[in-house]
Amino acid sequence: MEKRTCPLLLASFLCLALSFIGCTGGPRGPIDVEALRSSGDDWTVRQDTLADGGVIRLHHDKWLMYFLHWRPLTEERQKLSQEYVRDLMLNFWGPDMPFKLSENTGEMEVGGHKAYFVDGTIYDGAIQTRFIVWNCPETERQLIADCNINLRKGTPPELLELQKEITLSVSCHGAASVQKNPVLNRLYASRMFNISFRTPATWKTEEYWDSAWFPNGMTPTNGTLWTLLTDSEKYVELRWENRQSEISTGLFNRFVERIESDSVVSESTLRITDIKVRGTIASEECITGHGNFTYHLRAGDREVTKPFRFSAFLWNHQDKTYFLLAGMASIQEFWGISPNLAPTDETVNRFVHEDVLANTRVVVEGCTK
Repeated sequence: MEKRTCPLLLASFLCLALSFIGCTGGPRGPIDVEALRSSGDDWTVRQDTLADGGVIRLHHDKWLMYFLHWRPLTEERQKLSQEYVRDLMLNFWGPDMPFKLSENTGEMEVGGHKAYFVDGTIYDGAIQTRFIVWNCPETERQLIADCNINLRKGTPPELLELQKEITLSVSCHGAASVQKNPVLNRLYASRMFNISFRTPATWKTEEYWDSAWFPNGMTPTNGTLWTLLTDSEKYVELRWENRQSEISTGLFNRFVERIESDSVVSESTLRITDIKVRGTIASEECITGHGNFTYHLRAGDREVTKPFRFSAFLWNHQDKTYFLLAGMASIQEFWGISPNLAPTDETVNRFVHEDVLANTRVVVEGCTK
């Protein structure tokens, strides 16, 4: 059995989600939070009254990781059983990952091969994991789908089942029988590794380079791929003043400065720093802009920083001036590896326009074009 100690993995699992305190501002507030949540994302909300207006901050964070490992089909790996897979899960990542196995076990078929699966949890149920294991005699290797979600971050359990669907799409040899799912519209295919499978469009697959596992590099019979989210974390802030002001780039920049100056660090809140506006476009009704900021998250005695990219909008509506910022994490490094989890322009634009602006009740048409 493989044993692997991974302090970075342990540290990442222990870094849990940020919590917000407060209310949504009522069913007819300026943002339709329930409509945002209808997409499956669990938004936490905080609303504050300011001396001259108000602010609503929304945060969404989910975490999952899908590994596909393959190893040489040695004699000790030939005979698969439920007990074999249970022992594999307990030992695969080493003593830093003390899994507690569940009673949810079973059999299935992947790529025309008989497969066994076992579920387990770690860190008092914070992480739920499923191992799906099968042997591919055609390519002389054993394959392990290592499916993970962070329940404590509010990651929907359905995303563990979706990783099962991804596994059913794996082609491990040329004539493998695979299942199709319309939700899985992004293809990963490698001729070098003789592997292909499908994921949702916002999930990204990279080679998991690890010098301890693969001192001489990965091969068609010994390797690991990992698939992560490019839309794992989102932040929205809507601010308003109880008066109308002439919209201008100067006012736009003053709202940006307030977002940074008003944020604080504690064990239950975040801080936003280094906001940089990269460009603005002014129209009669609305000023739009885009840029980047750094997001700081406190988790116990640890602080994690993440780069975000954002779009922002300034407009007047009725007797108020509004400023909306919507951002997504743009992660370039994870566990010391560079998987480049920056969301595509299409992903960001869909989030900003179809999720945020479409559910902002006070926005004017000039901001939505």
